[in-house]
Amino acid sequence: MDFTLYNQKKTNLQNHISETLGLLQSLKLNNAYKRLQEDSVRLADERFNLVVIGEFSRGKSTFVNALLGKNILPSSKEATTNIISKIVYGDQPKYTLLYKDGRKQEISKEEFDLIKAQTEDKPDKFALLHNLVSKLKHEETHVDFGNIDHAEITYPLSFCENQVDVVDTPGTNDLNVGRIEITYRYLRQAEAAILVLTATQPLTRTEKEFLVDQVVGNNIKDIFIVINYKDEVIGAEDRVVKHVLDNLTDVQDFSQRIFIVSSKQALLYRRKESGEVLKPKTLLNCPATLEETGILELEAALGKFLSEEKGNAKLAKYAERCSLALREAERGIAVQKDGLSHSLDDLKDKLFHERPKYNKTKRMAEQITHGLQTQLLSRQMEIEQLADLTANKIKQAASNAIDGYDGNIAELSGSEIKYVVEKAVTPVQKQFIKDVNALQNKLVSEEVARAAEKLQKIWQDMEFDAAALPITNRFAAVSEIHNAPGRSQNNVENSVGLSVGAYLLGGFFFGPAVGAVAAIASWFLSGGGNPFEDKTRKIKEQVRSQFNSNLRNFSSNIAEQYNKSVARICSDMQTEVDERVGEMNDQLQALIKQKEDKQQNVDDLLATLTEQQKTIDRLQMKLNEVLR
Repeated sequence: MDFTLYNQKKTNLQNHISETLGLLQSLKLNNAYKRLQEDSVRLADERFNLVVIGEFSRGKSTFVNALLGKNILPSSKEATTNIISKIVYGDQPKYTLLYKDGRKQEISKEEFDLIKAQTEDKPDKFALLHNLVSKLKHEETHVDFGNIDHAEITYPLSFCENQVDVVDTPGTNDLNVGRIEITYRYLRQAEAAILVLTATQPLTRTEKEFLVDQVVGNNIKDIFIVINYKDEVIGAEDRVVKHVLDNLTDVQDFSQRIFIVSSKQALLYRRKESGEVLKPKTLLNCPATLEETGILELEAALGKFLSEEKGNAKLAKYAERCSLALREAERGIAVQKDGLSHSLDDLKDKLFHERPKYNKTKRMAEQITHGLQTQLLSRQMEIEQLADLTANKIKQAASNAIDGYDGNIAELSGSEIKYVVEKAVTPVQKQFIKDVNALQNKLVSEEVARAAEKLQKIWQDMEFDAAALPITNRFAAVSEIHNAPGRSQNNVENSVGLSVGAYLLGGFFFGPAVGAVAAIASWFLSGGGNPFEDKTRKIKEQVRSQFNSNLRNFSSNIAEQYNKSVARICSDMQTEVDERVGEMNDQLQALIKQKEDKQQNVDDLLATLTEQQKTIDRLQMKLNEVLR
């Protein structure tokens, strides 16, 4: 990369963005101004974010380990209590937890493995947990699991030189709302992405939707497609690659950035070459050469991109964002020019006739949102029934865990008993979150779509100039249903699923500690020693008593959160309509005030708008040079 040329282009782009921000501010386009201001801050940051994404069981962690040449990230085919891991360059391996409140906590590799992959079965699982608890108690501190933002791993990975961060995310079909939000945040900040698929089930519908909505939709153009598990489709590699390419032709051309690899075999080969002693059975799966795993071709392409093209990729992303903001500025100018073409009496007359239209629109929108709320609340019983059923399943699973323990459970410490129960109830918890999201989506998506269609019809009937009014992100997913049912409905479902999911995983029962028995963590870990004496019956009684207590109001609390989510959806709809109508009214009022105050005559105002349009045209030409 020519750094002199890059720095010159970056400086020019920053100047273009600064000019655009001034335009947006003068046109009072506050939402566009705020978004572009955030983009300006990210452009100034010299770090480059390369995000690794994919659904569960695609082998993302094994793939990253293959790049590292060592088992740095624990991997599992099951959904785990995973956390986002950011790999940054450093001379020595180091693991640090970064919390949402800014705190940092350095931990060991063993502790990192334990936190990151809670559901992995390990022979020394209890020992690791016991040691972690003992160490944390001794240091008079603790791991605040619910408030972990991400883990930072320092490692001498050549890809991470020159300020490149590799971000390993949980599965894109993760059910934990906190992690989903962090994943989406990194995607908004990412300059490039690696999408990991599996050769045995390449490119599912949900994977393509995620690629379009969350990756391409965030102006990420540089995307590498990695098809993992090459060793499981020997002889059919070309057919698998063709299948993926054929199904992505409507997205963009990936023919130069698609690779089929065996991450598992590449990692084995590199572990062997580094001198690590592998078991004889493991060695049987080790390939004869690294080339046959496909990893070298991918690494060559990644290396070339990161050394020669990453700067231009970052510039292109934020040039595109700036271009979008300029288009919003153009619409704002068009609104003002239209207003200036009328006399003061015309404007007052228009305002007089438009105000009833504004008020009627707001009243009709209120009726629609009230009807939506009524319809959704009438389905609350179904949510409560599912919660009641799940509460019984959780209590039964906890009780069965004690009865079915293979050994003398009375000899276990409190933390070890916690793990036994946690492992049993976690699948029930995860299934409930999946089921409640599916039920919500079923109940909500059709009603929201109908309400959005009615709102669109009102807008058309009122003959408002919708193109002149920016639609905020909050409302876009709803308003677009009328035009693009498939994609928009998916966005609506995600937003609804997140709302109740956030409650489940962040509040009442599935709380901030590890796993599904978060609410009883303090009971197990306090007081020193085993609080159950040495009798299995008492252990079982106390487990049952604790779960009965924690789950007493479970269904009513879930229903309450559902009601809050419904109210928030309806409120957002109404607020958006009010804001859009209000913005049009404010623009008209501002024009009237300008003319009444005689601060400027029409010719001067038109001249100013014309100059602003020329500035937009000039900036668009400059941005096109960056984008080429």
